[in-house]
Amino acid sequence: MIEHLYVHIPFCPRKCSYCAFVTHVGSLKLMEPYLRALAREAESQAEEMPGGPLSTIYFGGGTPSMMSPEQLSRLLATFESVWSLTPKPEITIEAHPSTVDADKLGRYMQSGANRLSFGAESMQSGELKSLGRQHGEDRVREVVEIARWAGFSSINLDLMYGIPTQTRASWRDSLHRVVKLRPDHLSLYPLSIEPKTIFARAWRQNALHIPDDDQVSSMYDDACALLTAAGYIHYEVANWALPGHLCRHNLAYWRNREYYGLGVGAHAYLRPYRIRNVEHTRPYIDRTLSRGMARCESVYLDADSQLNETAMLGLRLLQEGVNIRDIREKHGVDLLVRAGQEGRRLLDAGMLTQRGDRLLLSESAVPVANEIWQTFLSTSPKVMSNTLSTN
Repeated sequence: MIEHLYVHIPFCPRKCSYCAFVTHVGSLKLMEPYLRALAREAESQAEEMPGGPLSTIYFGGGTPSMMSPEQLSRLLATFESVWSLTPKPEITIEAHPSTVDADKLGRYMQSGANRLSFGAESMQSGELKSLGRQHGEDRVREVVEIARWAGFSSINLDLMYGIPTQTRASWRDSLHRVVKLRPDHLSLYPLSIEPKTIFARAWRQNALHIPDDDQVSSMYDDACALLTAAGYIHYEVANWALPGHLCRHNLAYWRNREYYGLGVGAHAYLRPYRIRNVEHTRPYIDRTLSRGMARCESVYLDADSQLNETAMLGLRLLQEGVNIRDIREKHGVDLLVRAGQEGRRLLDAGMLTQRGDRLLLSESAVPVANEIWQTFLSTSPKVMSNTLSTN
């Protein structure tokens, strides 16, 4: 049964310089009709593909903390009515530090949210300014303290590296400052220059100066060493957690579990289909309220494609890896046989390790993970993409 739900809330106070996510900047006048559309889509997806009870719900964005606690409460009540919830679901809401206060976080907690993810991005004022963020380091410290006071026992901070004006020294300083806050979970992402972003335009004009690849790789190494020394478990390529605080929702992604996806631009995995919604807010609202859904693409994955995804995603889990026995029993494929001599070379070099039935990527091999993953992929998957009418 499908136990996981992603909900996209596109509304944002402003567009950050690096952001390529589906967002709606400015007025909140579409918030209420948008929430009605989410409720309608939930009913349609549950009817099409029954599932539940839900064990994880993740509100991403955009800036989900643009919702009021009352709006969050209504949505959660709808999801509980449509799917039901497990006794102790993980319910995460992403939040911008500038959009919350003690009262709001306290009422989010009362509404049912129990995990917060703050987009800190950096602990350096100059770097935050270059990213187009509206908060400073002091505000990050404040919201973590407020969230603890409100009762949240699981708090994530996002940080970025390889960003304009950043040096290895400033990156290490940000890490030290964050560790002092003792968040339960950390997600660290290298800057990626995405099309149609402010940074992409600056890059084309040679006006964006960022650390080179060697510096970025060194920053990742610094994070691995510092966070391990601080007691964090490096459980996924880009994620660290204190014991007992691994993100259950994201674990479902990396284990290639099915999940529902609601909202503009949202993705869902309803095996064997990966589904994507339209990427503009008003058309999403209009189509969903009238038809129940607003999909723009449905991709069929055959067994080989599903195996490829399971192998690639599973190798991201540094403590868990891929269960080669399960794959052999389910797909009739021995991953090590498929990898051949290259797989043996990677094992001998220590870039991969085998623990019983599990094949794991070594932390030192993360910089070349993309090349390693290719070793285990089938060369002849059948993927059929159907672009759906948006009229």
